[in-house]
Amino acid sequence: MEAPGYEIPASGILIEVEAAVPLVPVENASGRLTRRPYRKAATFLLTDGPGRTVRKARTKREEPRFTGDFWTVLVLGQALVSGDRVIALASRVPPAAQQLVVHRDLVRPAGPAFAPGDLQRVASELLAGAEVLRRLGRQGFLYSATEPPAELVGLLEQALGRVPGPASAEPAGPAPAPPISPPAGRREAADTVLRLPGASSAGTPVAVLGAGDYTRTEIIPALRKAHFRLYSVANREPQIAAMVGREYGFAVATTDSARAIAELPAPGLVVVATAHDSHADLACWALEAGHRVFVEKPPAVTAQDVRRLAAGMRAHPGAVEIGFNRRYHPLVRRARERLRQESGPTSICCTVKELAFEPDHWYFWPNQGTRITGNLCHWIDLAVFLIEGGPMPVSLTMSPRVPGTEAGSDEERVLTVTFEDGSLLTILATIRGDDIRGVQEQMEIRRGRTTITIDDLWKLRVRSEGIERYSRTVFRDKAHSTMYREALGRMVAGQPAAYPVRDMVVVSAIQIAASELARTDKRTGELPDWLATADTGALLAG
Repeated sequence: MEAPGYEIPASGILIEVEAAVPLVPVENASGRLTRRPYRKAATFLLTDGPGRTVRKARTKREEPRFTGDFWTVLVLGQALVSGDRVIALASRVPPAAQQLVVHRDLVRPAGPAFAPGDLQRVASELLAGAEVLRRLGRQGFLYSATEPPAELVGLLEQALGRVPGPASAEPAGPAPAPPISPPAGRREAADTVLRLPGASSAGTPVAVLGAGDYTRTEIIPALRKAHFRLYSVANREPQIAAMVGREYGFAVATTDSARAIAELPAPGLVVVATAHDSHADLACWALEAGHRVFVEKPPAVTAQDVRRLAAGMRAHPGAVEIGFNRRYHPLVRRARERLRQESGPTSICCTVKELAFEPDHWYFWPNQGTRITGNLCHWIDLAVFLIEGGPMPVSLTMSPRVPGTEAGSDEERVLTVTFEDGSLLTILATIRGDDIRGVQEQMEIRRGRTTITIDDLWKLRVRSEGIERYSRTVFRDKAHSTMYREALGRMVAGQPAAYPVRDMVVVSAIQIAASELARTDKRTGELPDWLATADTGALLAG
């Protein structure tokens, strides 16, 4: 397909491909581990209802069509910046493309006499280490802030060391597929922007940054319902950007989120749903370009992110909405109203059944801030929302790492946060237990003489003075649709965003400190000094 060119990360080398040999496929490229999908679909019909279940099932079924095949591929070609002829081991890429970006540590020079036949012999040597390729070739090293592991680099060096050799030498591994020669392409980097025909010209223009499963299931349908004009879509995988751009009627598809913002007519809306480490920067660039912003959780990963985003939100009041969807749930809102009838500190206990992922899933990349940043931030935010009144967190503790797990593991841990008014938040994150219903959550909230339980955002029980009252929604619902309907409605009406700057700072501070505890295996941690400035804005000078 015609697709935009790659945005080239600092660690990447862009290669014009002369020939490529696919080595091993990336199985389960999404990284999610799913058991008994038909049982899961039947269960979701009962818990989440037919509409939401069908939409999720359709998106999951279509996901391989959007992402395409991912392979570890041996490539022969020309490095477009230097002009050198090179051989490269490309991880997690399409099996054949005119241009590919490969991590510099997996690129080696190839002399002018190196031929596609030699490439096939190197491929055979590499396939002798197919287990290493399957285990280590799944990750996009260009984006994870990690170097390719020495074992993978060593496998490439060893294979190249054996070739060229005698043409009659017995190959070490099985015979690979014949080399693929893509159509002759351009001798310069392809433009990172692809213009598409047939886009609508009516409505407020929107740039959608990140075109994955969640974007296609939740974000784009919500934008259409609110009558926004789908203008630009960005995704670092060219084929995903191109397919989503065509199928959903965008005018521009790109691999460069900064270009998607720059191309968007102002004033517009920018929705940030990319990898977590880019959220704060992209939100601030969009603000500086004169747009309103909806940034998905987590809004920040580092202290620098918090400072920059807080500065942007205060410089552009009411222009940034943050996608913590549980605040919008009707049972959560009902619980908050009931808590307002009581006084004193609040105790909140959350048990969260998380999803199981492949070890190389992007949630675990060092630059993404651990799963505390990526997922448990939901319940940290929910506690800040429910406690109200502005008490600041003062201390954190985390349970020891489970014996036998790797250093820095953030699974099967208990996080406790103490607030200055005596309020307590305890979160148990676990992958143990029944997983057919996906993410499951139970909350118990106590204040004064009232106890409230919320079971899986589905059932509510309020117990006070010996009297119990029950309510529930018809189906389980995480309130994504409600969040987008209300947030986008505010934007269309010209009303300010609802998410407070202070809450962004407080939630981010807890999340960053907790992630540091998980990484370092410490039991207790301190909140960052700049948290004290959450209400005053003084951290902008930091």
